[in-house]
Amino acid sequence: MSTYKTINYTKITIILLLQGFVLSSFAQQRVTLQQCIDYANNKNFGIRIQELRTQQAENNLIQSQKAIFPTLSGVLSQGLNSGRSIDPFTNDFIQSTNSSNNFGLSGNLTLFNGFASQHQIKQNQNNAEAEEFDVLRLKKELKSKIALAFMQVLMTQELSKTAQEQVKSLQNQYFRVKELVNEGNIARTDLIDLDAQLATAEFDALNAKTNIENTKLTLAQLMSFPNTHFELQELKLDEQVLLLNDAYLNLILESLTNQPILKTATLRVESSKIGIKLIQAERFPSVSLGVGLGSAYSSAAKKQLDYFKQLDFNFNQYANIRVNIPIYGAGQIDGKIKNATINQKIAEIGFSQTKLALKQEIEQAFLLAKTAQEKLNSAKHQLSSQKIAYESAKDRYLEGLLHSIELNNFRINLEKAKSNTIQSKYEFHFRKMVLDFYVK
Repeated sequence: MSTYKTINYTKITIILLLQGFVLSSFAQQRVTLQQCIDYANNKNFGIRIQELRTQQAENNLIQSQKAIFPTLSGVLSQGLNSGRSIDPFTNDFIQSTNSSNNFGLSGNLTLFNGFASQHQIKQNQNNAEAEEFDVLRLKKELKSKIALAFMQVLMTQELSKTAQEQVKSLQNQYFRVKELVNEGNIARTDLIDLDAQLATAEFDALNAKTNIENTKLTLAQLMSFPNTHFELQELKLDEQVLLLNDAYLNLILESLTNQPILKTATLRVESSKIGIKLIQAERFPSVSLGVGLGSAYSSAAKKQLDYFKQLDFNFNQYANIRVNIPIYGAGQIDGKIKNATINQKIAEIGFSQTKLALKQEIEQAFLLAKTAQEKLNSAKHQLSSQKIAYESAKDRYLEGLLHSIELNNFRINLEKAKSNTIQSKYEFHFRKMVLDFYVK
């Protein structure tokens, strides 16, 4: 008992140490998007359950494949009889206590059953493949969610960095204006206005920092990671402009049939068709072959024959062919076929619905990517214009030609343009990544 507990405690300790090592190594390095996806795939409960369902379907397939082979069984019995019995050689009644042995070996092989076995194998094969595609579908859906959360973390980090830079810029500006106020070149009200601007910028920077933790928490929850103590590796964002035209959309739509969700729907339809054939097979006669051999021993005949001579004397063999012909099944087969036909229609409608929904999903993803690209181009132009405008406003402010409130408006417009550019950049690259997920 104590040894068992020691072994159990040792296993638990090893598991905890390994988990701790994985978590610490994950937290100490900058993790990539692919590492986050791989970790999430291993931890996601839905994927793990679906993988177990896939194993069940594969086991069902193996069982149906083995079912076509003959069955073999053996019989071995030891009996004891006390009282009146029949002498196995004289067929007279005797009064004694006898022991007996029976040995037998029998086999059975289905020769024909309306091809039900072959149909069952094909159906189970389709079901197993469908379950595998369901695993791929769940992984693909999780991959998209992880990619979005990953990019949101990077986006909030960049926004926070921009907010911190704005605070530093205002602090430098505050010290310059303070010197000008002390020299009497600028009114003190400008310094008060700038101090208010600095306080607002510091508050915005704090909010931006908080947003980083919120987005990291979302990513950690999607990954089933226990904490947010990790840093992300920057993505190499491709700034190449995509030709988002009808030809590119048609290229994506050509990969429609390769999507896991549509593969699953196709296999479900095929499986429902085979289900009808399985029931129709019940109308055909079934033919099976049975063979066997056996022998027996009784102590009542030991005076005539010893043990092994009795086994040789009683040795027997048999072979038979059994034909089962269905004549009347009270309409049960017809009812089953009707239900199976309805199931096929349901599967076909489900396939059409899935195909349409997937096509609309791709078209929407394409439109969102196209809109995101236009927004990014517009945001870049806006940022360039606002930078020029703000630099010009600063020069006019230092020359006393512009009020601090007006300068602050230019600064706010510039910060908004920076924020729009950052958000548009990550939105476009996420939308582009989603389109790539459909192609790959």
